[in-house]
Amino acid sequence: MTYEGLRLKILALKRIKLANIRKKKINKEKFTIISNNCWGGEVYESYNLIKQSPTIGLFFMASDYIKFIKNIHYYLDQPLKFIDPQTSTNIDYFENDKFYGNYPVAKLGDIEIFFMHYKSEKEVIQKWNRRVKRINWDHILYKFNDQNGCTLKEIKEFSELPVKHKICFTVRKDFEKYSNVVRVKSPKSHSFVYASYEPFGNNKDVNVNELINSL
Repeated sequence: MTYEGLRLKILALKRIKLANIRKKKINKEKFTIISNNCWGGEVYESYNLIKQSPTIGLFFMASDYIKFIKNIHYYLDQPLKFIDPQTSTNIDYFENDKFYGNYPVAKLGDIEIFFMHYKSEKEVIQKWNRRVKRINWDHILYKFNDQNGCTLKEIKEFSELPVKHKICFTVRKDFEKYSNVVRVKSPKSHSFVYASYEPFGNNKDVNVNELINSL
């Protein structure tokens, strides 16, 4: 197991163990987090809440995620079409990833989604469709971070999105100058925010309780 994997396992225990205590600090239980990676699912677990978003247990490449949220209603109306992972247009990005190819990859219109925490296409379809129906458009948070090929271009586009509630996590000083972009504490060797360093609950970098209460 990698050091990152160990951190994630320890944090999962912490999220679940204190979830009911943490839940008392938020003013609503029905809200949707649209996320570029697994963060949304981790937040729901942090408060012992049902997952109310299709973007759970998966990730997008940064440019595809921006396209997705810019035209989210259009993309959610498109059917998932599974592809051979080796035919992904982003295959070069995964050159040194030994886990790549062991989970479903699908196209949604012209974008790709990587379902890294799913075992089968059947599971993906069932959970995706069920969670799309749970989206709460009245209380929604759009979350982004600086991984999966993110550049200044995507950070700027995210910052300029005409949505009320959004947050982006980064480790880079040149990114944090944009609105709704927060720099989180990470090892200096990290060139992007690793999943285990993204905040939940009342974190010193970002108070997620307050984010939820503001929706």
